[in-house]
Amino acid sequence: MNVNDLAYEVKNIIKEASSKVMEIYSLEDVEIIDKQDGSPVTKADYESNEIIIKGLRDLDPNIPILSEEGSQLTKEERELFWMIDPLDGTKEFINKNGEFTVNIALIHKGEPILGLVSAPAIDETFIGIKGEGSFKISGERESKIKPSSVGKTLSVTISRSHQSQKDKDFINSAKKSFEGINKIETGSSLKLCRVAEGAADIYCRFGPTYQWDIAAGQAVVTSSGGKVNSLEGDSLTYRFDPEKKNPEFYCIGDVSYDWKSLISSS
Repeated sequence: MNVNDLAYEVKNIIKEASSKVMEIYSLEDVEIIDKQDGSPVTKADYESNEIIIKGLRDLDPNIPILSEEGSQLTKEERELFWMIDPLDGTKEFINKNGEFTVNIALIHKGEPILGLVSAPAIDETFIGIKGEGSFKISGERESKIKPSSVGKTLSVTISRSHQSQKDKDFINSAKKSFEGINKIETGSSLKLCRVAEGAADIYCRFGPTYQWDIAAGQAVVTSSGGKVNSLEGDSLTYRFDPEKKNPEFYCIGDVSYDWKSLISSS
């Protein structure tokens, strides 16, 4: 099965998982459990996880799966594997602001070659396929997306839940290079998708993230023509390791701009 065929099949899987998430989201009270690291988890995380894992195993039982809510405890050398986050933005889910996502990525030799990001509360799904481009499904309408060129005003997408002093320092520094700053607060992996579709120019993450937080969104960005790089300028890579975290990074659409100098000056 080629990647295009996989994208079609995975779109059905993520749609089913998203429907289950929305079913639980609509309940008046949702039980919240604190994981060992202190982060919250809900029934929606677990049920979405079950649907996705079953669906991917039905597609090909030989491709291993690394999930945020999985039981995989050891790292292995894997050339091809799935990486999933069954509910990214659990805080957004709990706060009922709609900015949570379901994420599925296919990793090949450390690179996300297929990524799907579903934001069911706002009826948007993003798909990135290496060599084919990136697409946005909004309602019944599907369109190809691409980043925008940097203009006189810089649009910065920033976490709604995790704003740091470094984020503020970057924005203050960027004001010296641009006539204005448009700050877009967004939850979950939607931040990367906003860059991929041209709604934002850059997203910086000055702090740790797990691999499954970013992999699917990175596929959407890179397939659209953008980049997701470490602060040193290297593309983020992925391993079959549940403990591996990403370095601090920046996600950009217009690859012709000198982002590295802008970030290093902040």
